[in-house]
Amino acid sequence: MTTLRITYWRWLGRRLRLSQPGRALFTLVLLVGVAGSAVAWAQGEREGFAPLVMVTLFLVGVVTLDAIGRGVVAVVRRLISDAGPRRHS
Repeated sequence: MTTLRITYWRWLGRRLRLSQPGRALFTLVLLVGVAGSAVAWAQGEREGFAPLVMVTLFLVGVVTLDAIGRGVVAVVRRLISDAGPRRHS
């Protein structure tokens, strides 16, 4: 179980290039989507691929927002490091 968890976590970081908060949110969205689909299916709702499409859209949204967030953080760090104390030679 531990090896599977580590492999999954690394895969999210390497393949999808998600930050740690992005990995946690991705996993949460995935689990809630699968659980919601299973509950709906168990109650007899036959919606075709609509739940799968919704979960996929949410997961794409998580990956996109994480990439945007990492970009914003990189820009802010760059601005802070450029505006830091300067040496006068």
